[in-house]
Amino acid sequence: MRPESVAWERAAEVREAAEGWRRAGAIGTPTYDAIRNAYPDPCVTPGAVWRVLTAGMVSAIVVCVAAALGFATRLDVLGSAVLLFVLGGVAIALTELLEASPRSARRGAAGATAFWGCFFIIVGFWGFISGDRHSDLFDRSVNATLLASTLVWAAGCWRWGYPLFAGLSAVSFFVLLSRFSLGRVFWVLAGTALVAVAARRTDAATGAPSHRRAAQVLLVVAIAAVYEAINVYSLDEQIIEGFLKLSPLRVPPPPALFVMAAVATAVLPLGILVWAWTSREMVLLDTGIVLLALSLVTLRHYVQVAPLWVVLTASGVVLVVLAVTVERILRRSPRASAGASRRTRCSRTSGGSRFSRPSRSRPPSRRPRISRRDKKRASRAAGARSASL
Repeated sequence: MRPESVAWERAAEVREAAEGWRRAGAIGTPTYDAIRNAYPDPCVTPGAVWRVLTAGMVSAIVVCVAAALGFATRLDVLGSAVLLFVLGGVAIALTELLEASPRSARRGAAGATAFWGCFFIIVGFWGFISGDRHSDLFDRSVNATLLASTLVWAAGCWRWGYPLFAGLSAVSFFVLLSRFSLGRVFWVLAGTALVAVAARRTDAATGAPSHRRAAQVLLVVAIAAVYEAINVYSLDEQIIEGFLKLSPLRVPPPPALFVMAAVATAVLPLGILVWAWTSREMVLLDTGIVLLALSLVTLRHYVQVAPLWVVLTASGVVLVVLAVTVERILRRSPRASAGASRRTRCSRTSGGSRFSRPSRSRPPSRRPRISRRDKKRASRAAGARSASL
């Protein structure tokens, strides 16, 4: 990402944290104004609805222009691929211009042009190498296109910081792995390695805020890939093996492997929830709850305990109540005055996705309660600024 873009994002996080402090009554207007003056943010940030509408309008214009050029030129496959390469290059150039301007970087148009630029390049690459659709050539072109998709989306995420691109890159990578004979094993190994790498980047103080959010997306996709690989229903139905060029005949898995997959299907969501509790990571809590719901649905598929709609309704209600209860408990501000534990908690420089462990002791004084999310954002931005100085 551009150094200016990283500085703008960090300043925006500090200003947002200061806004939360002022709403909580922890700081007054003079302090709030001093923070805003110390961390200027020249970018114009419209509302989410406006950004979505802008991205939709730009996408419609780009698609219509591409379709008009395609119908007007009536090129063959190779010519259409060259045209898509040209359109992708133009869209990427527009993205660079929009990202460089603080007045247009966050309006939604840059994200739309970046998406379509990467998409046109990937589709153009597919048309350039596909050629005659014989079985061998078609299989190699699919693998090459998936590899190109992984690299293009990853490069787009690294350059512009869009978390969606990180998710698309990870999905393309796992689909590519599923094209091999040991795809399920590769999903487990690659997903575990990606979890280990992404977990370290979610709270890196020196990284760009957008890259930290992209790391959270990679973490979720990697956990989902591991769960899909060890899920007993996926193993029984051979879902991952269906991406192979020549899908093997469906045979029931060995009993020992079936039992191991059933145990892993039940244990992995619980392990993710325990990890969320110890690491105070909200995205892990949400992921663990979703995986737990999927495990309950898988259990209902093999054990007919009740009608499916009853199991889904009851599971949804229980999980929603559990999620709200746990989130409120873990978001409660720490009230212990122990110096060592407080220094340990405040030394973390993660993003706004973490929460604090509740404390049993209460201080005698009544000071304004500040959101843990605001504390984390200010601490992370201050650490990043001191590191840059």
